[in-house]
Amino acid sequence: MFDLMFVLVPILAVCIFVFVICMMFVPGLRSKFMGHQLKMQKRMLEDNKETIQDIGKITGEIGVKTAKGVLDENEDDIRHVVGKTADISKDAITTTTRAIKKGLTEDDGVYCKHCGESIDSDSTFCKACGKKQ
Repeated sequence: MFDLMFVLVPILAVCIFVFVICMMFVPGLRSKFMGHQLKMQKRMLEDNKETIQDIGKITGEIGVKTAKGVLDENEDDIRHVVGKTADISKDAITTTTRAIKKGLTEDDGVYCKHCGESIDSDSTFCKACGKKQ
């Protein structure tokens, strides 16, 4: 039996060496081997599709619960920050509304696309550079 191992081990080592060399230098063999691996992975994914979906669902639930927990724990701090940064007084709203109305009604003029000079709103050509608008 000991003599048999001296024969089988070198033969096995040579076979592995030949296989590795073939995988390195024979693209057809490498692609066939990779194709077989991909088919096996596809079968494994199909067999475990429900488990993978369950894992995704559980992971999503954990993320939502974690975010909710963080918000619940820090609710007072969040309200404090929002209260400090948001100015929702009557005067602030009136001022903002006036600024929006003014911006919508005032005409800032029309400018040339090419040189940036002010032109008439109905102009086809710029007076400064002469290019068509």
